Amino acid sequence: MKFIRICLLVCGLMLAFVGVTYASSFSVSADKYGKVEGNGIEFSFPENNNTIQIAFLTKDNERYLIVGKYGEPIYAAKIPNVKYVRVKQVYDTETGKYAYIISGSINSMGDSDLSLLMGYDEQKEAWQLYVNPINYYNPLGKYAEANIYVENGELILAYRVMSLHPKAQEYHFFWDENSNWFGYKDYGIVQH
Repeated sequence: MKFIRICLLVCGLMLAFVGVTYASSFSVSADKYGKVEGNGIEFSFPENNNTIQIAFLTKDNERYLIVGKYGEPIYAAKIPNVKYVRVKQVYDTETGKYAYIISGSINSMGDSDLSLLMGYDEQKEAWQLYVNPINYYNPLGKYAEANIYVENGELILAYRVMSLHPKAQEYHFFWDENSNWFGYKDYGIVQH
């Protein structure tokens, strides 16, 4: 009887580690950044025998995010008037899913005025906004900056207030093939 309990405990621990491994499978495959000047700036990324173009354009003093595939626009949205932009293409080595961390700042200090996780949905044949920080609980208040990043294979949304460093509210994301969407685990406020 004791042997069976030990075996069940060992199997339970093994399953717990399998879940952690699944969630820790992201890597940054490309990182492009620049300053939006004149009419705008564009970045291109290879993805599954396609080319994804992500552009930040200015029209009538408004900033727009335009995404293209095969040279044709597939998504357009008005965004904050950020001046410095960065796009990281991330890749889930477990599922083969590509996604894009899109971030921007009004100033050169790196403040987070824009932070999104987006990507192309092959099943729906459409560009998707997967993670927008305004849709997640932020207990640190209105001055907390939201950042999406990859660290140690984990895809993380973190809210931080510089004066509260090293505390952060964190959400860790994983690609769920069954729902064809990003799932997440709320880690709460963590110390770094």
